[in-house]
Amino acid sequence: MNNSFLNIGNKAFVRVAEIICIEAADSDKVRRILARANLKRKNPEVIDTTSDNETRSIIFLDNNKYCISSVNASILAKRAQNAISEIVDENKD
Repeated sequence: MNNSFLNIGNKAFVRVAEIICIEAADSDKVRRILARANLKRKNPEVIDTTSDNETRSIIFLDNNKYCISSVNASILAKRAQNAISEIVDENKD
């Protein structure tokens, strides 16, 4: 089991192995996604790491939780890809 973590901003981290999807989102899009899941930002299934900054992405986790981040989805995807590459390199050794 790998314990690589992804920095999602504001001193918050998510285990790379738990990420299902990273999607670009603004506040309205996050509100719609959460409404479809019958959730609000204050629910325990929703982890808001924006620290009142602009919402830029939402991360879907395999444990039916959501992380809301102020970091762009493209930046998070690059960070995740780098973490996965490191995992692959470690496994080759």
